[in-house]
Amino acid sequence: MTEEHFDAVIIGSGMGGMCSAAWLAAAGLEVAVIERTGHLGGRASHRERHGAIVTTGAIMVPMGPGSAIRQAFDVVGAEMNMVDTTGRMRYRLAHGDYDLPPGGGGLYGMIEFAFEGDEPQAQALFARFRDAMSWWTPLDSITMREWLDQYTDNDNVKNLFNGYTAALMGVGIHEMGAGTFFQFLKGSSKGSRFGLAAEGNGDLMATLAAALEARGTTIMRRTQVNEILVESGRVSGVRVAAGGEERLIGANYVLSNTGPDRTVDLAGGEDNFEASYVARLHIDADAATIFHLSFLMDRPLIPDLDGSLVLGNNTNLIYLEIPSNISPYLAPPGKHLHTAYGAPVDSANVDYEAELENTMMELEANFPGVLAEAEFVVKAMHRGRAPGMHRWVGRTMPVATPIRGLYNVGDGCTAPGTIGTEGAASSAKLATSDLLERHDRATLRGSS
Repeated sequence: MTEEHFDAVIIGSGMGGMCSAAWLAAAGLEVAVIERTGHLGGRASHRERHGAIVTTGAIMVPMGPGSAIRQAFDVVGAEMNMVDTTGRMRYRLAHGDYDLPPGGGGLYGMIEFAFEGDEPQAQALFARFRDAMSWWTPLDSITMREWLDQYTDNDNVKNLFNGYTAALMGVGIHEMGAGTFFQFLKGSSKGSRFGLAAEGNGDLMATLAAALEARGTTIMRRTQVNEILVESGRVSGVRVAAGGEERLIGANYVLSNTGPDRTVDLAGGEDNFEASYVARLHIDADAATIFHLSFLMDRPLIPDLDGSLVLGNNTNLIYLEIPSNISPYLAPPGKHLHTAYGAPVDSANVDYEAELENTMMELEANFPGVLAEAEFVVKAMHRGRAPGMHRWVGRTMPVATPIRGLYNVGDGCTAPGTIGTEGAASSAKLATSDLLERHDRATLRGSS
């Protein structure tokens, strides 16, 4: 076995891992990123399929100055090649479609749309939303469905917000805590900006990787981490395999972007972790499954859709985007790339094959003839060790672990009020801030 040593080793190159590398590299640490595949980015990457640039999961990427993603790119001088799609949201219910107004007022407009123009009912419910965002934020002791049930029996309203939560968070309003919902809603209303990677998410990750390597970061592709090494309650490195060779890599810190459960397995199992951490690992431990359809057509299903369509009129189908309407680079000449997502009816009890099939049937119901016309390049279920999200929003694990020097990053341990790729980047910011503070203290002690 050969042996190397780094200040920090990062397992996995998803958004959480790559953003962690950015902050640590910017602070001057020697960093290694270890990626099992030949592709960087995890769910925030892409693959080429039939000449199209198809996402591996993430599609709307935060890009504003307040975004932890933008901050991680900026700290190492990496550009984000994005097309800004902020506010380009359309909502569909059984009675029609609603476009968010460019000048604001979107939340009230959504509610009024759901009430089909009944202003007194819309104003009454909007007042409840306003109070929840400015005075008493509900607790997660009730679900968002139960919160809405207090104030309205209108099914359109519940279908609209079910589509909204499922599209953004992977679970329905009967599973989403009311407090978590409003925490996200408040955070997302403060100048957030979103966009589509103009040349695909993999291009973003390649740009960030180049900036990291320019600062001395080592990126090891096609390298499998088989074990996180722990000595006397502290990490000492990792055992990896690549090209038929196994070797040890020493490290003062290990940040795992593999999900909290996999991290525990790699670090020797639950017996190596303090009991309260293990207990928390098993509480509300469900991952969020996402059904993913990407397909090419000779025409765009919605010619004027240059953002996102959230569907509240279905059981499973929740989201449609036409990326080539936003960036023509993403589809081959003469073709139009579409990406649709579905979510389970009950995320803790999923009939995978049947619900993926129903997602397709609802796509056909919304756009008659699509199944005959479309050339499907992806029909996937993001689940298991590579789910849509490793834990539901609001039920995530802390970034620190009881093993000294070992951290989790990624969508299993997001900061409050964050989701998806932004949540993964926020976890990186939390973990690296804690790591660097401890590292600085240890350095000062060692030099005194």
